[in-house]
Amino acid sequence: MKRAFTLALACLFLSSVSAEAQTRRRTRQRQQVPATTFAEKQQAELRTGRQQIAAQIKTLSQFLYLFGGISKGIETAEQVNRNREQSSVGMPPAQIEQTKTKFKDSIKNVRVGLEQLESSFRLNPVLQTYYPSLAGSARLAQTAESQAAANNFDQAGRSLIAAVNRLVDALLALR
Repeated sequence: MKRAFTLALACLFLSSVSAEAQTRRRTRQRQQVPATTFAEKQQAELRTGRQQIAAQIKTLSQFLYLFGGISKGIETAEQVNRNREQSSVGMPPAQIEQTKTKFKDSIKNVRVGLEQLESSFRLNPVLQTYYPSLAGSARLAQTAESQAAANNFDQAGRSLIAAVNRLVDALLALR
């Protein structure tokens, strides 16, 4: 009887172990995706910041290339109209004003782009440490905008060149 009881207990124990083994689900091992480290994320943010600054430098450089010719053309056309000379350079006053307005709008767009760039650096925790080297470039563009509004295009161009210099300094700081 003792033996029968031990045998029954052993069967009960073995049946519960085998039943548990049969009900376990087999899971496939998932491939481990390498987690990006904080340093890798930080490097990616820095790379993005450098690309943003470089794009802004390219845009401003192209604009400044055109800036000189346009401002010189406006100045020449106004001088011709003041002297009431008739030549191929002459431009109707309405067209001169239209050109000035487009030119001033372009400077405003440059300022907006620089403000967005500064904002992206100021709000990004990784790039915040580099914000001081970039800060003020939008203010220089705002100065250029004010100078252009006063028809002082030469000084506006100089202010934009100072903004490009500020961007280059910020790009070097991001190395």
